[in-house]
Amino acid sequence: MAGLLLGLAVAFGGALLLAGGSELQSQAVYTTPGGWRAFVASPRWLAGAGLLGTAVCTNFIALALAPIGAVQSMSVVGLAASAAFGAVTRRVEATRQAIASILACVVGITVFIAMITTHPGQDPRLELDRQLRAVFLIQAVVAMIGLVMAWFVRKSRSRALRLAGLITGAVGFGATTGVLKVVVGLVLRDGLAAVLARPVSLAALLSTAAGAVIAGAHVQMAHRVLPAPSVVAGLTITDTITAATIGTLVLKESAFTPTSALFLVLSGLVAFAGVIGLRKLRRRLDPIDRPAGQPVDTRTLGRESTDHACGVFQ
Repeated sequence: MAGLLLGLAVAFGGALLLAGGSELQSQAVYTTPGGWRAFVASPRWLAGAGLLGTAVCTNFIALALAPIGAVQSMSVVGLAASAAFGAVTRRVEATRQAIASILACVVGITVFIAMITTHPGQDPRLELDRQLRAVFLIQAVVAMIGLVMAWFVRKSRSRALRLAGLITGAVGFGATTGVLKVVVGLVLRDGLAAVLARPVSLAALLSTAAGAVIAGAHVQMAHRVLPAPSVVAGLTITDTITAATIGTLVLKESAFTPTSALFLVLSGLVAFAGVIGLRKLRRRLDPIDRPAGQPVDTRTLGRESTDHACGVFQ
């Protein structure tokens, strides 16, 4: 139990880093005219990348201490933090629908966490070698689907299509986390050198790296037309559901009764409905409402407030 609580605490800190990194990258992608080279060189974007990289590192620690579904479920904290920041700085329009959607995400994923943590399964370390092959196959298939999806999404400014791409990328991140969960377990059991000496482990790590790049591209494309809370919601909820599914069906980390399984499915559907509801969440000045390539008047985005909060990144 102590390990579970520590893992959840580490995941909590990672979720806050996720929210901060996503917010900074959203600002950079949205306010910087031009293509990829322009906003990738932005100090805000680089600072956001640093926070996201740190969040990934904390995830490794959390995965070694707690079930994958519980760890990923803590990312809902990132959604709450991102929504709160957007509301305080008045960068997004906090409509009743948006508030209801955020509440649906939070309530749904909270019940989801409760179901996972109160129905533990077998020790996942018992079949790590078989599990690695299974999660590797899942991750590789999802990465290929994400690559095809990116081809269709890259030139579209449709909110629905960009949200679909974001969900595809989030599924990719969830599958990647599944591979990393098993690899961490193998390293703890056999040592790093032994794990890296296995061809299947190297192939899995290379595939997860490629999958993470593809998923990351979907996230950046989503930032163009969706505000940070919508992007964080799509990431956290879909990633969590994917990771929990892998953790339950492949890693056998949870064992559910018919009743608890029903609650798990219903809570997941409520959370996912919240994500879909956030697709219409808008910034105060939306990129759809301005010609492509035209610089944004950041004062309309609550820039003075965000500069105060993020001044170290100016």
